[in-house]
Amino acid sequence: MLISQPVKKVKRFATLDFARGIAIFLMIALHTLSLVLNIPDLLAVIDNLAVINLVALIILPFYGGLAGFFLLVSAASNMVSMYRDLEKGRSIKSIVIKQIVGGVLLLVFAMLCEGLIGYHGAFGNFFKYLNDPSKYFEYNPLFNYEHWEDSLNYNWQVLLYRWNHFETIHTIAWCLILNGVTQGLLSLKKRWQNRRQMIISYALLAVAVVLLTQPVWELVKLIMPGYPFGLIPETGNALFTPLIGQDSWWRILLAPILTPLAAPMEPIFPYLAVSFIGSIIGIAITQPREEINKKFPRNMFLAGLAMFIVGVIGVVAVIIHIITVEDFDTAIMIYQFIPYHRHWTPDFKSYIPLFSWVWQFLSVNGFALMLIMILFRLVEYRGKSKAFSDRTRFIRRFGTVAFSNYNNQWLYYIMFYLMSLLIYATPYAKLYWAGTFLTIFLTLLLFHLLLLGWERIGYIGSLEWFIRTFTNNVIPARRERFDPSVKWWQKGMVNVPGAFYEPEWLDLVEPEAEKEADPETFQAEQRDSKLALTLAIVGMASIIFNIASIFGLFVALNARKLEGKNKRNTAALILSIIGCVFFAAFIIVLSIVKISSLGLPL
Repeated sequence: MLISQPVKKVKRFATLDFARGIAIFLMIALHTLSLVLNIPDLLAVIDNLAVINLVALIILPFYGGLAGFFLLVSAASNMVSMYRDLEKGRSIKSIVIKQIVGGVLLLVFAMLCEGLIGYHGAFGNFFKYLNDPSKYFEYNPLFNYEHWEDSLNYNWQVLLYRWNHFETIHTIAWCLILNGVTQGLLSLKKRWQNRRQMIISYALLAVAVVLLTQPVWELVKLIMPGYPFGLIPETGNALFTPLIGQDSWWRILLAPILTPLAAPMEPIFPYLAVSFIGSIIGIAITQPREEINKKFPRNMFLAGLAMFIVGVIGVVAVIIHIITVEDFDTAIMIYQFIPYHRHWTPDFKSYIPLFSWVWQFLSVNGFALMLIMILFRLVEYRGKSKAFSDRTRFIRRFGTVAFSNYNNQWLYYIMFYLMSLLIYATPYAKLYWAGTFLTIFLTLLLFHLLLLGWERIGYIGSLEWFIRTFTNNVIPARRERFDPSVKWWQKGMVNVPGAFYEPEWLDLVEPEAEKEADPETFQAEQRDSKLALTLAIVGMASIIFNIASIFGLFVALNARKLEGKNKRNTAALILSIIGCVFFAAFIIVLSIVKISSLGLPL
């Protein structure tokens, strides 16, 4: 196997690697589902379908809005990297330069991805015309894709305007730059050593970003009235994606400046706040083990839960308002746009109440924060990193070159073409649930086989390789890490053995060592037993989080081995088993009962 440097174990957090992998895994699955599933036909006969179909149509769009989950992971990982550099004595200036250069490079590649090489770019769109490639090369006097009719598809012309389409990867790039500058300023005079003060500073900055969001959007609209959904008067193109060759040069130059501030998807106002929250996580987990606050996951989880509850209440209120002033179908349409942040503003539709975006933001990002904290509590805060990472290798592999996997989603166009041809003898014909799940399975299998082969050459040719090759050869702080004998093209390769298969997994708590050092205190605390009981109760007492019973069951079994049998883990075991039975029964009932029996006016 080729490697970029002598094999050495890299320090890794299993939760961050798994979270990155599961985010990409679910992204591919959900994007494939949204492309392949025949949703209009399902909605047309929804009364005759099982209730589980309605549940899926509610849950899946919400999961599609969890871009903040990936942003949290990225920010936490980035902060861990910055703190390691600070602890090694590297200068603040070199760290800031590394962040800025890395962010700018990522931004450039993000633009190339969206406009040219990605699954919605000029290259990726070719695979939507495998049945008739000539149509791909036709010239159409198209305006902005937001205003196309359903009968029109992307073709090569997207490279003329989609370069400025703002997605999660652009948000991450800008947050790399802004977080680097912020961390540099906050770290002056060795203030980075006071982690408590750093956490408070980032928390205040996160709140400030959210409070400044609406004023920033209004300022952008003063500069360019109607932004982002309005049209350019001269050409009819959308304001946020001017078209090269049609729109004036000043609009082309201004576009990449305004888009980060007020784009439809995840603009840095307010999503820089999510990045700051991720930075807080990164700061907390880089502390010396003896200073680790064992209540940190619980406290952050409760903060996420509060965000989620408030956000969901607000989202429901907005949906009810839209049903009242418009109709049920319109409300469903808006809910399906929950992944699109600025679609929850009156700038998109006048009947949407002002500040509806706050509820969308709180609900999806509160839920994302809860997920991250649950993972940390179940893994690093229980000393289970090695065992967990070994069992989740399949999922983790999807996150090793996450950006490349995002870019290469044109692979599911090929699978869609083949499956629809096989099932209906009609290319790109929408499928029902069985065909959709089969397409998702084969798409994920194709990705996994590609990654298995790619890792053997250190992911040479991936977008990550291009970025790492540039930064590791140009930036002094990175270049000095390599022996002079390492060739330039090897410096961008992923150290697969040391970073994926056998890294140094970092645990924040070591239960076995604590038990050996002070058995009485360890037994008295019963931390795993308490966690198992909490999960079991949550699983029993709620419908939304009923799946917690499954986690509670495994934690309870482990607690009985580590802490011995006690009242808490015995109760947790019983409640978890009951909860798992209820969960299975609930799924079965939802799969049998027809929606029409509920009496809903659908």
